[in-house]
Amino acid sequence: MTTKQKRFDVTYVCPWSGREVTSVDVFAEDIYQNDSGEMVFRYNDHYNACEVVTACEVPQSRIDAKMAYFKQFGTACE
Repeated sequence: MTTKQKRFDVTYVCPWSGREVTSVDVFAEDIYQNDSGEMVFRYNDHYNACEVVTACEVPQSRIDAKMAYFKQFGTACE
C-alpha cells in the first residue's frame, strides 16, 4: 500500500490563539512558500497562510501502517 503524495507533520502558529499547534499527516500541497519566501500552511479557506514553525516528513511506513489498520478495522466515520 503505497501512496504517491508526501505528507508532513506540521507545527504552525494558530491564527486565532497565537499558540503553536501540530497537525499530523498534512498533504504536501497544503504547505507552500509565500511571496516573502516564508513557509506557510493552508489550514482552511479562511486561514490559508499560517506561519510554519517546523514541517517533518511522515515516513512511508507510518502511512502504510495507518492504511492497513483502516482496511482491517475501518474508520470512525463508517
